[in-house]
Amino acid sequence: MNFKNILSFVICFCCLNGVLSAQVLDQIIVVVGDDMIKQSDVDNQQMLMEQQGEKSDKCTIFREMVMQKFLIDQAKIDSIEVTAAEVNKEIDRRIATISGTKGGLAQLESFYGKSEFEIRNDWKPVIKDQLLAQKEQNSIIGEVEVSPNDVRLYYKEHHDSMPKIPTRYEYAQIVIKPEVSVEADKALRKKLEDIRQRAINGENFSKLAVLYSDDTESAKIGGLLGDYLSRAELVPEFAAVAFRLKEGEISRIVKTDFGYHIIQMIELKGEKAKLKHILLKPQITVAEMQKTFAKADSVRKAICDTFSFEQAAQKFSSDEKTNKNGGLYMNPYTGTSKFEEGMVEPTIWYTIKSMQVGDISEPFLSYDDKGSQVYKIIKLVSYSPEHSATLVEDYSDVKEMALEDKKERTLNQWMKNKMSQIFLSIKSEEYQSCDLKFE
Repeated sequence: MNFKNILSFVICFCCLNGVLSAQVLDQIIVVVGDDMIKQSDVDNQQMLMEQQGEKSDKCTIFREMVMQKFLIDQAKIDSIEVTAAEVNKEIDRRIATISGTKGGLAQLESFYGKSEFEIRNDWKPVIKDQLLAQKEQNSIIGEVEVSPNDVRLYYKEHHDSMPKIPTRYEYAQIVIKPEVSVEADKALRKKLEDIRQRAINGENFSKLAVLYSDDTESAKIGGLLGDYLSRAELVPEFAAVAFRLKEGEISRIVKTDFGYHIIQMIELKGEKAKLKHILLKPQITVAEMQKTFAKADSVRKAICDTFSFEQAAQKFSSDEKTNKNGGLYMNPYTGTSKFEEGMVEPTIWYTIKSMQVGDISEPFLSYDDKGSQVYKIIKLVSYSPEHSATLVEDYSDVKEMALEDKKERTLNQWMKNKMSQIFLSIKSEEYQSCDLKFE
């Protein structure tokens, strides 16, 4: 297992923490400094991986858990801190991800046999430790770099065992967003202003959020936006208004890319605030969507007759992330413009899988990054079928492999040094033979 997966074990483990532990023995198997790892920790993790179709032996899981304990110990020595906001943000991300795979929040709660509030409380100490370990790991290997000579030497040593480079796609997009009519916009603002006045006149803000807010996740908890948030964790327009409020005060209507909000300040602590909001999103009519399609269709025809795709993206696309660079869409997971099949959003994948390089699609219904319906036009920029990695064609990939290898060796060397500085006692004979040499 490479260094990128060091934290994946306990990250996954927290998903079943408290669900499987009753089914396994709770024997202490190793003491690391002033902390410990139990048999249930390893067993829970192994059971979860098997449920996900992954396989790993207990020694590998044990090794990675020991490594995380070492990282946490050093993080405390280095006075590395993790804020409540960072923990809550990561919990939000994981609940959103897992809820999607489990079929929604209700199914997630049913799966764990706990409420969302209880799940969040169970996860907080686990995720705080994970983030501590992650920050410490980044401090150890974050500055590691490889030179072109390092890359060549790595390829020379490993060229007979180079992995396959999967099929990849590169595409550009033009996004045509429906325009909300002036009348619909006024009606939406009036509806939210009526809700605002009801709250100002004494109606419970949380109940109004449950009844009316289009932010379905925060509405479930009365409009509450997690715990204490900094300005940087909020969109600028929202933060500018929110942080001027007094405790208990309700804001004017605030417009962001997500829609219209009213905000209530619950508590301000220094540079962080606990906030509630009610969000109303414009409801797009069928007629407006038909007009949007007609505009997208005219843009598609203009590409054939007047503009290049890149010019049309700059002139017509509403997506600010791509319209300045010819519509080229960047992979948020890798920071490059290349996408493997499983990374492509389904509506786009359905379109590009039958396209040839240079083809431009007809307009099709899709979603923007705010979850709103839009029409998109796609150009397939490049296609690379699966092949064995070569230094010339896949230099960036080989460089990434060489960098990962160097980071892993750097981290292993740190681990070897750390083992001489921290108390470690394996209590279980079953794990005495596990390799903790970190070669």
